[in-house]
Amino acid sequence: MYDNKRLLILGAGRGQLGLYKAAKELGIHTIAGTMPNAHKPCLNLADEISYMDISNPDEVEQKVKDLNLDGAATCCLDTGIVSLARICDKENLVGLNEEAAIMCGDKYKMKEAFKKYNVNTARHFVVRNENELKNALENLKLPVIVKATDLQGSKGIYIAKKEEEAIDGFNETMNLTKRDYCIVEEFIEGYEFGAQAFVYKNDVLFVMPHGDETYMSHTAVPVGHYVPLDVKDDIIEKTKTEVKKAIKALGLNNCAVNVDMILKDNEVYIIELTGRVGANCLPELVEINYGIEYYKMIASMAISENPLVFWSQKSKENKAGLARMIIETEKSGILKEILNSNAKDDDIVEITFFKEENDEIKKFENSNDCIGQIIVKEETLDKCKDKLDVIINNINIILK
Repeated sequence: MYDNKRLLILGAGRGQLGLYKAAKELGIHTIAGTMPNAHKPCLNLADEISYMDISNPDEVEQKVKDLNLDGAATCCLDTGIVSLARICDKENLVGLNEEAAIMCGDKYKMKEAFKKYNVNTARHFVVRNENELKNALENLKLPVIVKATDLQGSKGIYIAKKEEEAIDGFNETMNLTKRDYCIVEEFIEGYEFGAQAFVYKNDVLFVMPHGDETYMSHTAVPVGHYVPLDVKDDIIEKTKTEVKKAIKALGLNNCAVNVDMILKDNEVYIIELTGRVGANCLPELVEINYGIEYYKMIASMAISENPLVFWSQKSKENKAGLARMIIETEKSGILKEILNSNAKDDDIVEITFFKEENDEIKKFENSNDCIGQIIVKEETLDKCKDKLDVIINNINIILK
């Protein structure tokens, strides 16, 4: 379909598999941008490999000068977002701009943009020392959250119910961050959820709220996602309103968007967002919900083709979907074998195992310990949950 178009994909891990496969089906020539020192499951799909540190925009900018690119993209990964935006700017490619990407990776700049555009979010203060922290605590009611502004996931985030805990959290955060400041913000305790969105030529095509399943390790770790989100229609509308305001606040354009939110007292608060599609099967849930080929939308837009070709094929009715990691919660060990006795079923979108015989299996603490994933679709979310429970019972992970 798009023969001879050259697309650089930043990252070659399991999270990017869907994007490589979609690009291949479209006839796009893919170039894997990745480091050479680890197992990368996408390398067998790539037409070409360019070794680079995707977290280093200066290096990536130099590497792409001779690649003759028609586009660049990534998915399910924050590491290369600023590099992606840099080369989109420098090479005049379709994608988010570097200023927006930098705000996505800096929680302080993001929160300041939210405040400017009246996005509903937790009140915050920037702090550089214990005196500034104490001043902030006088303006915020405990509990609070102390956050590093440049780290991903749950790194450098501490909930404090007492002033002493806030000080300890501040010191821990400052030991982890590369910056000379962090932020402290009010702790909004409520129902956490997320959303996927897509913005093309400054038009937000959709905002898809989704539920998140978590497993409590040292902190709550996402292990699954589902659609539809079981909340009232007014919450859905508030979610769409706040997400669109947040997208405008950061200047996100020509990109997929991943959003984290929290619901309290019937109000929707934006935690953070970034200009790429969410991980852990969220692209597949978009495909299920709308009946579209979402990875192909992302790939086609990146090479300056019209993604509306795929969006126009969406279903009239949305479908329910559920995705969940396969994890080991009891013990660690060496994998002997995986027994899967599930019969073929059109509503089982995917059962994938990431581990092979003799691989190390760790008791689950974070997403790197994931053994595999399951994705199902059905008419209702309850039917999805029932089906997934049956599937899990038919899988036996045997350790040596």
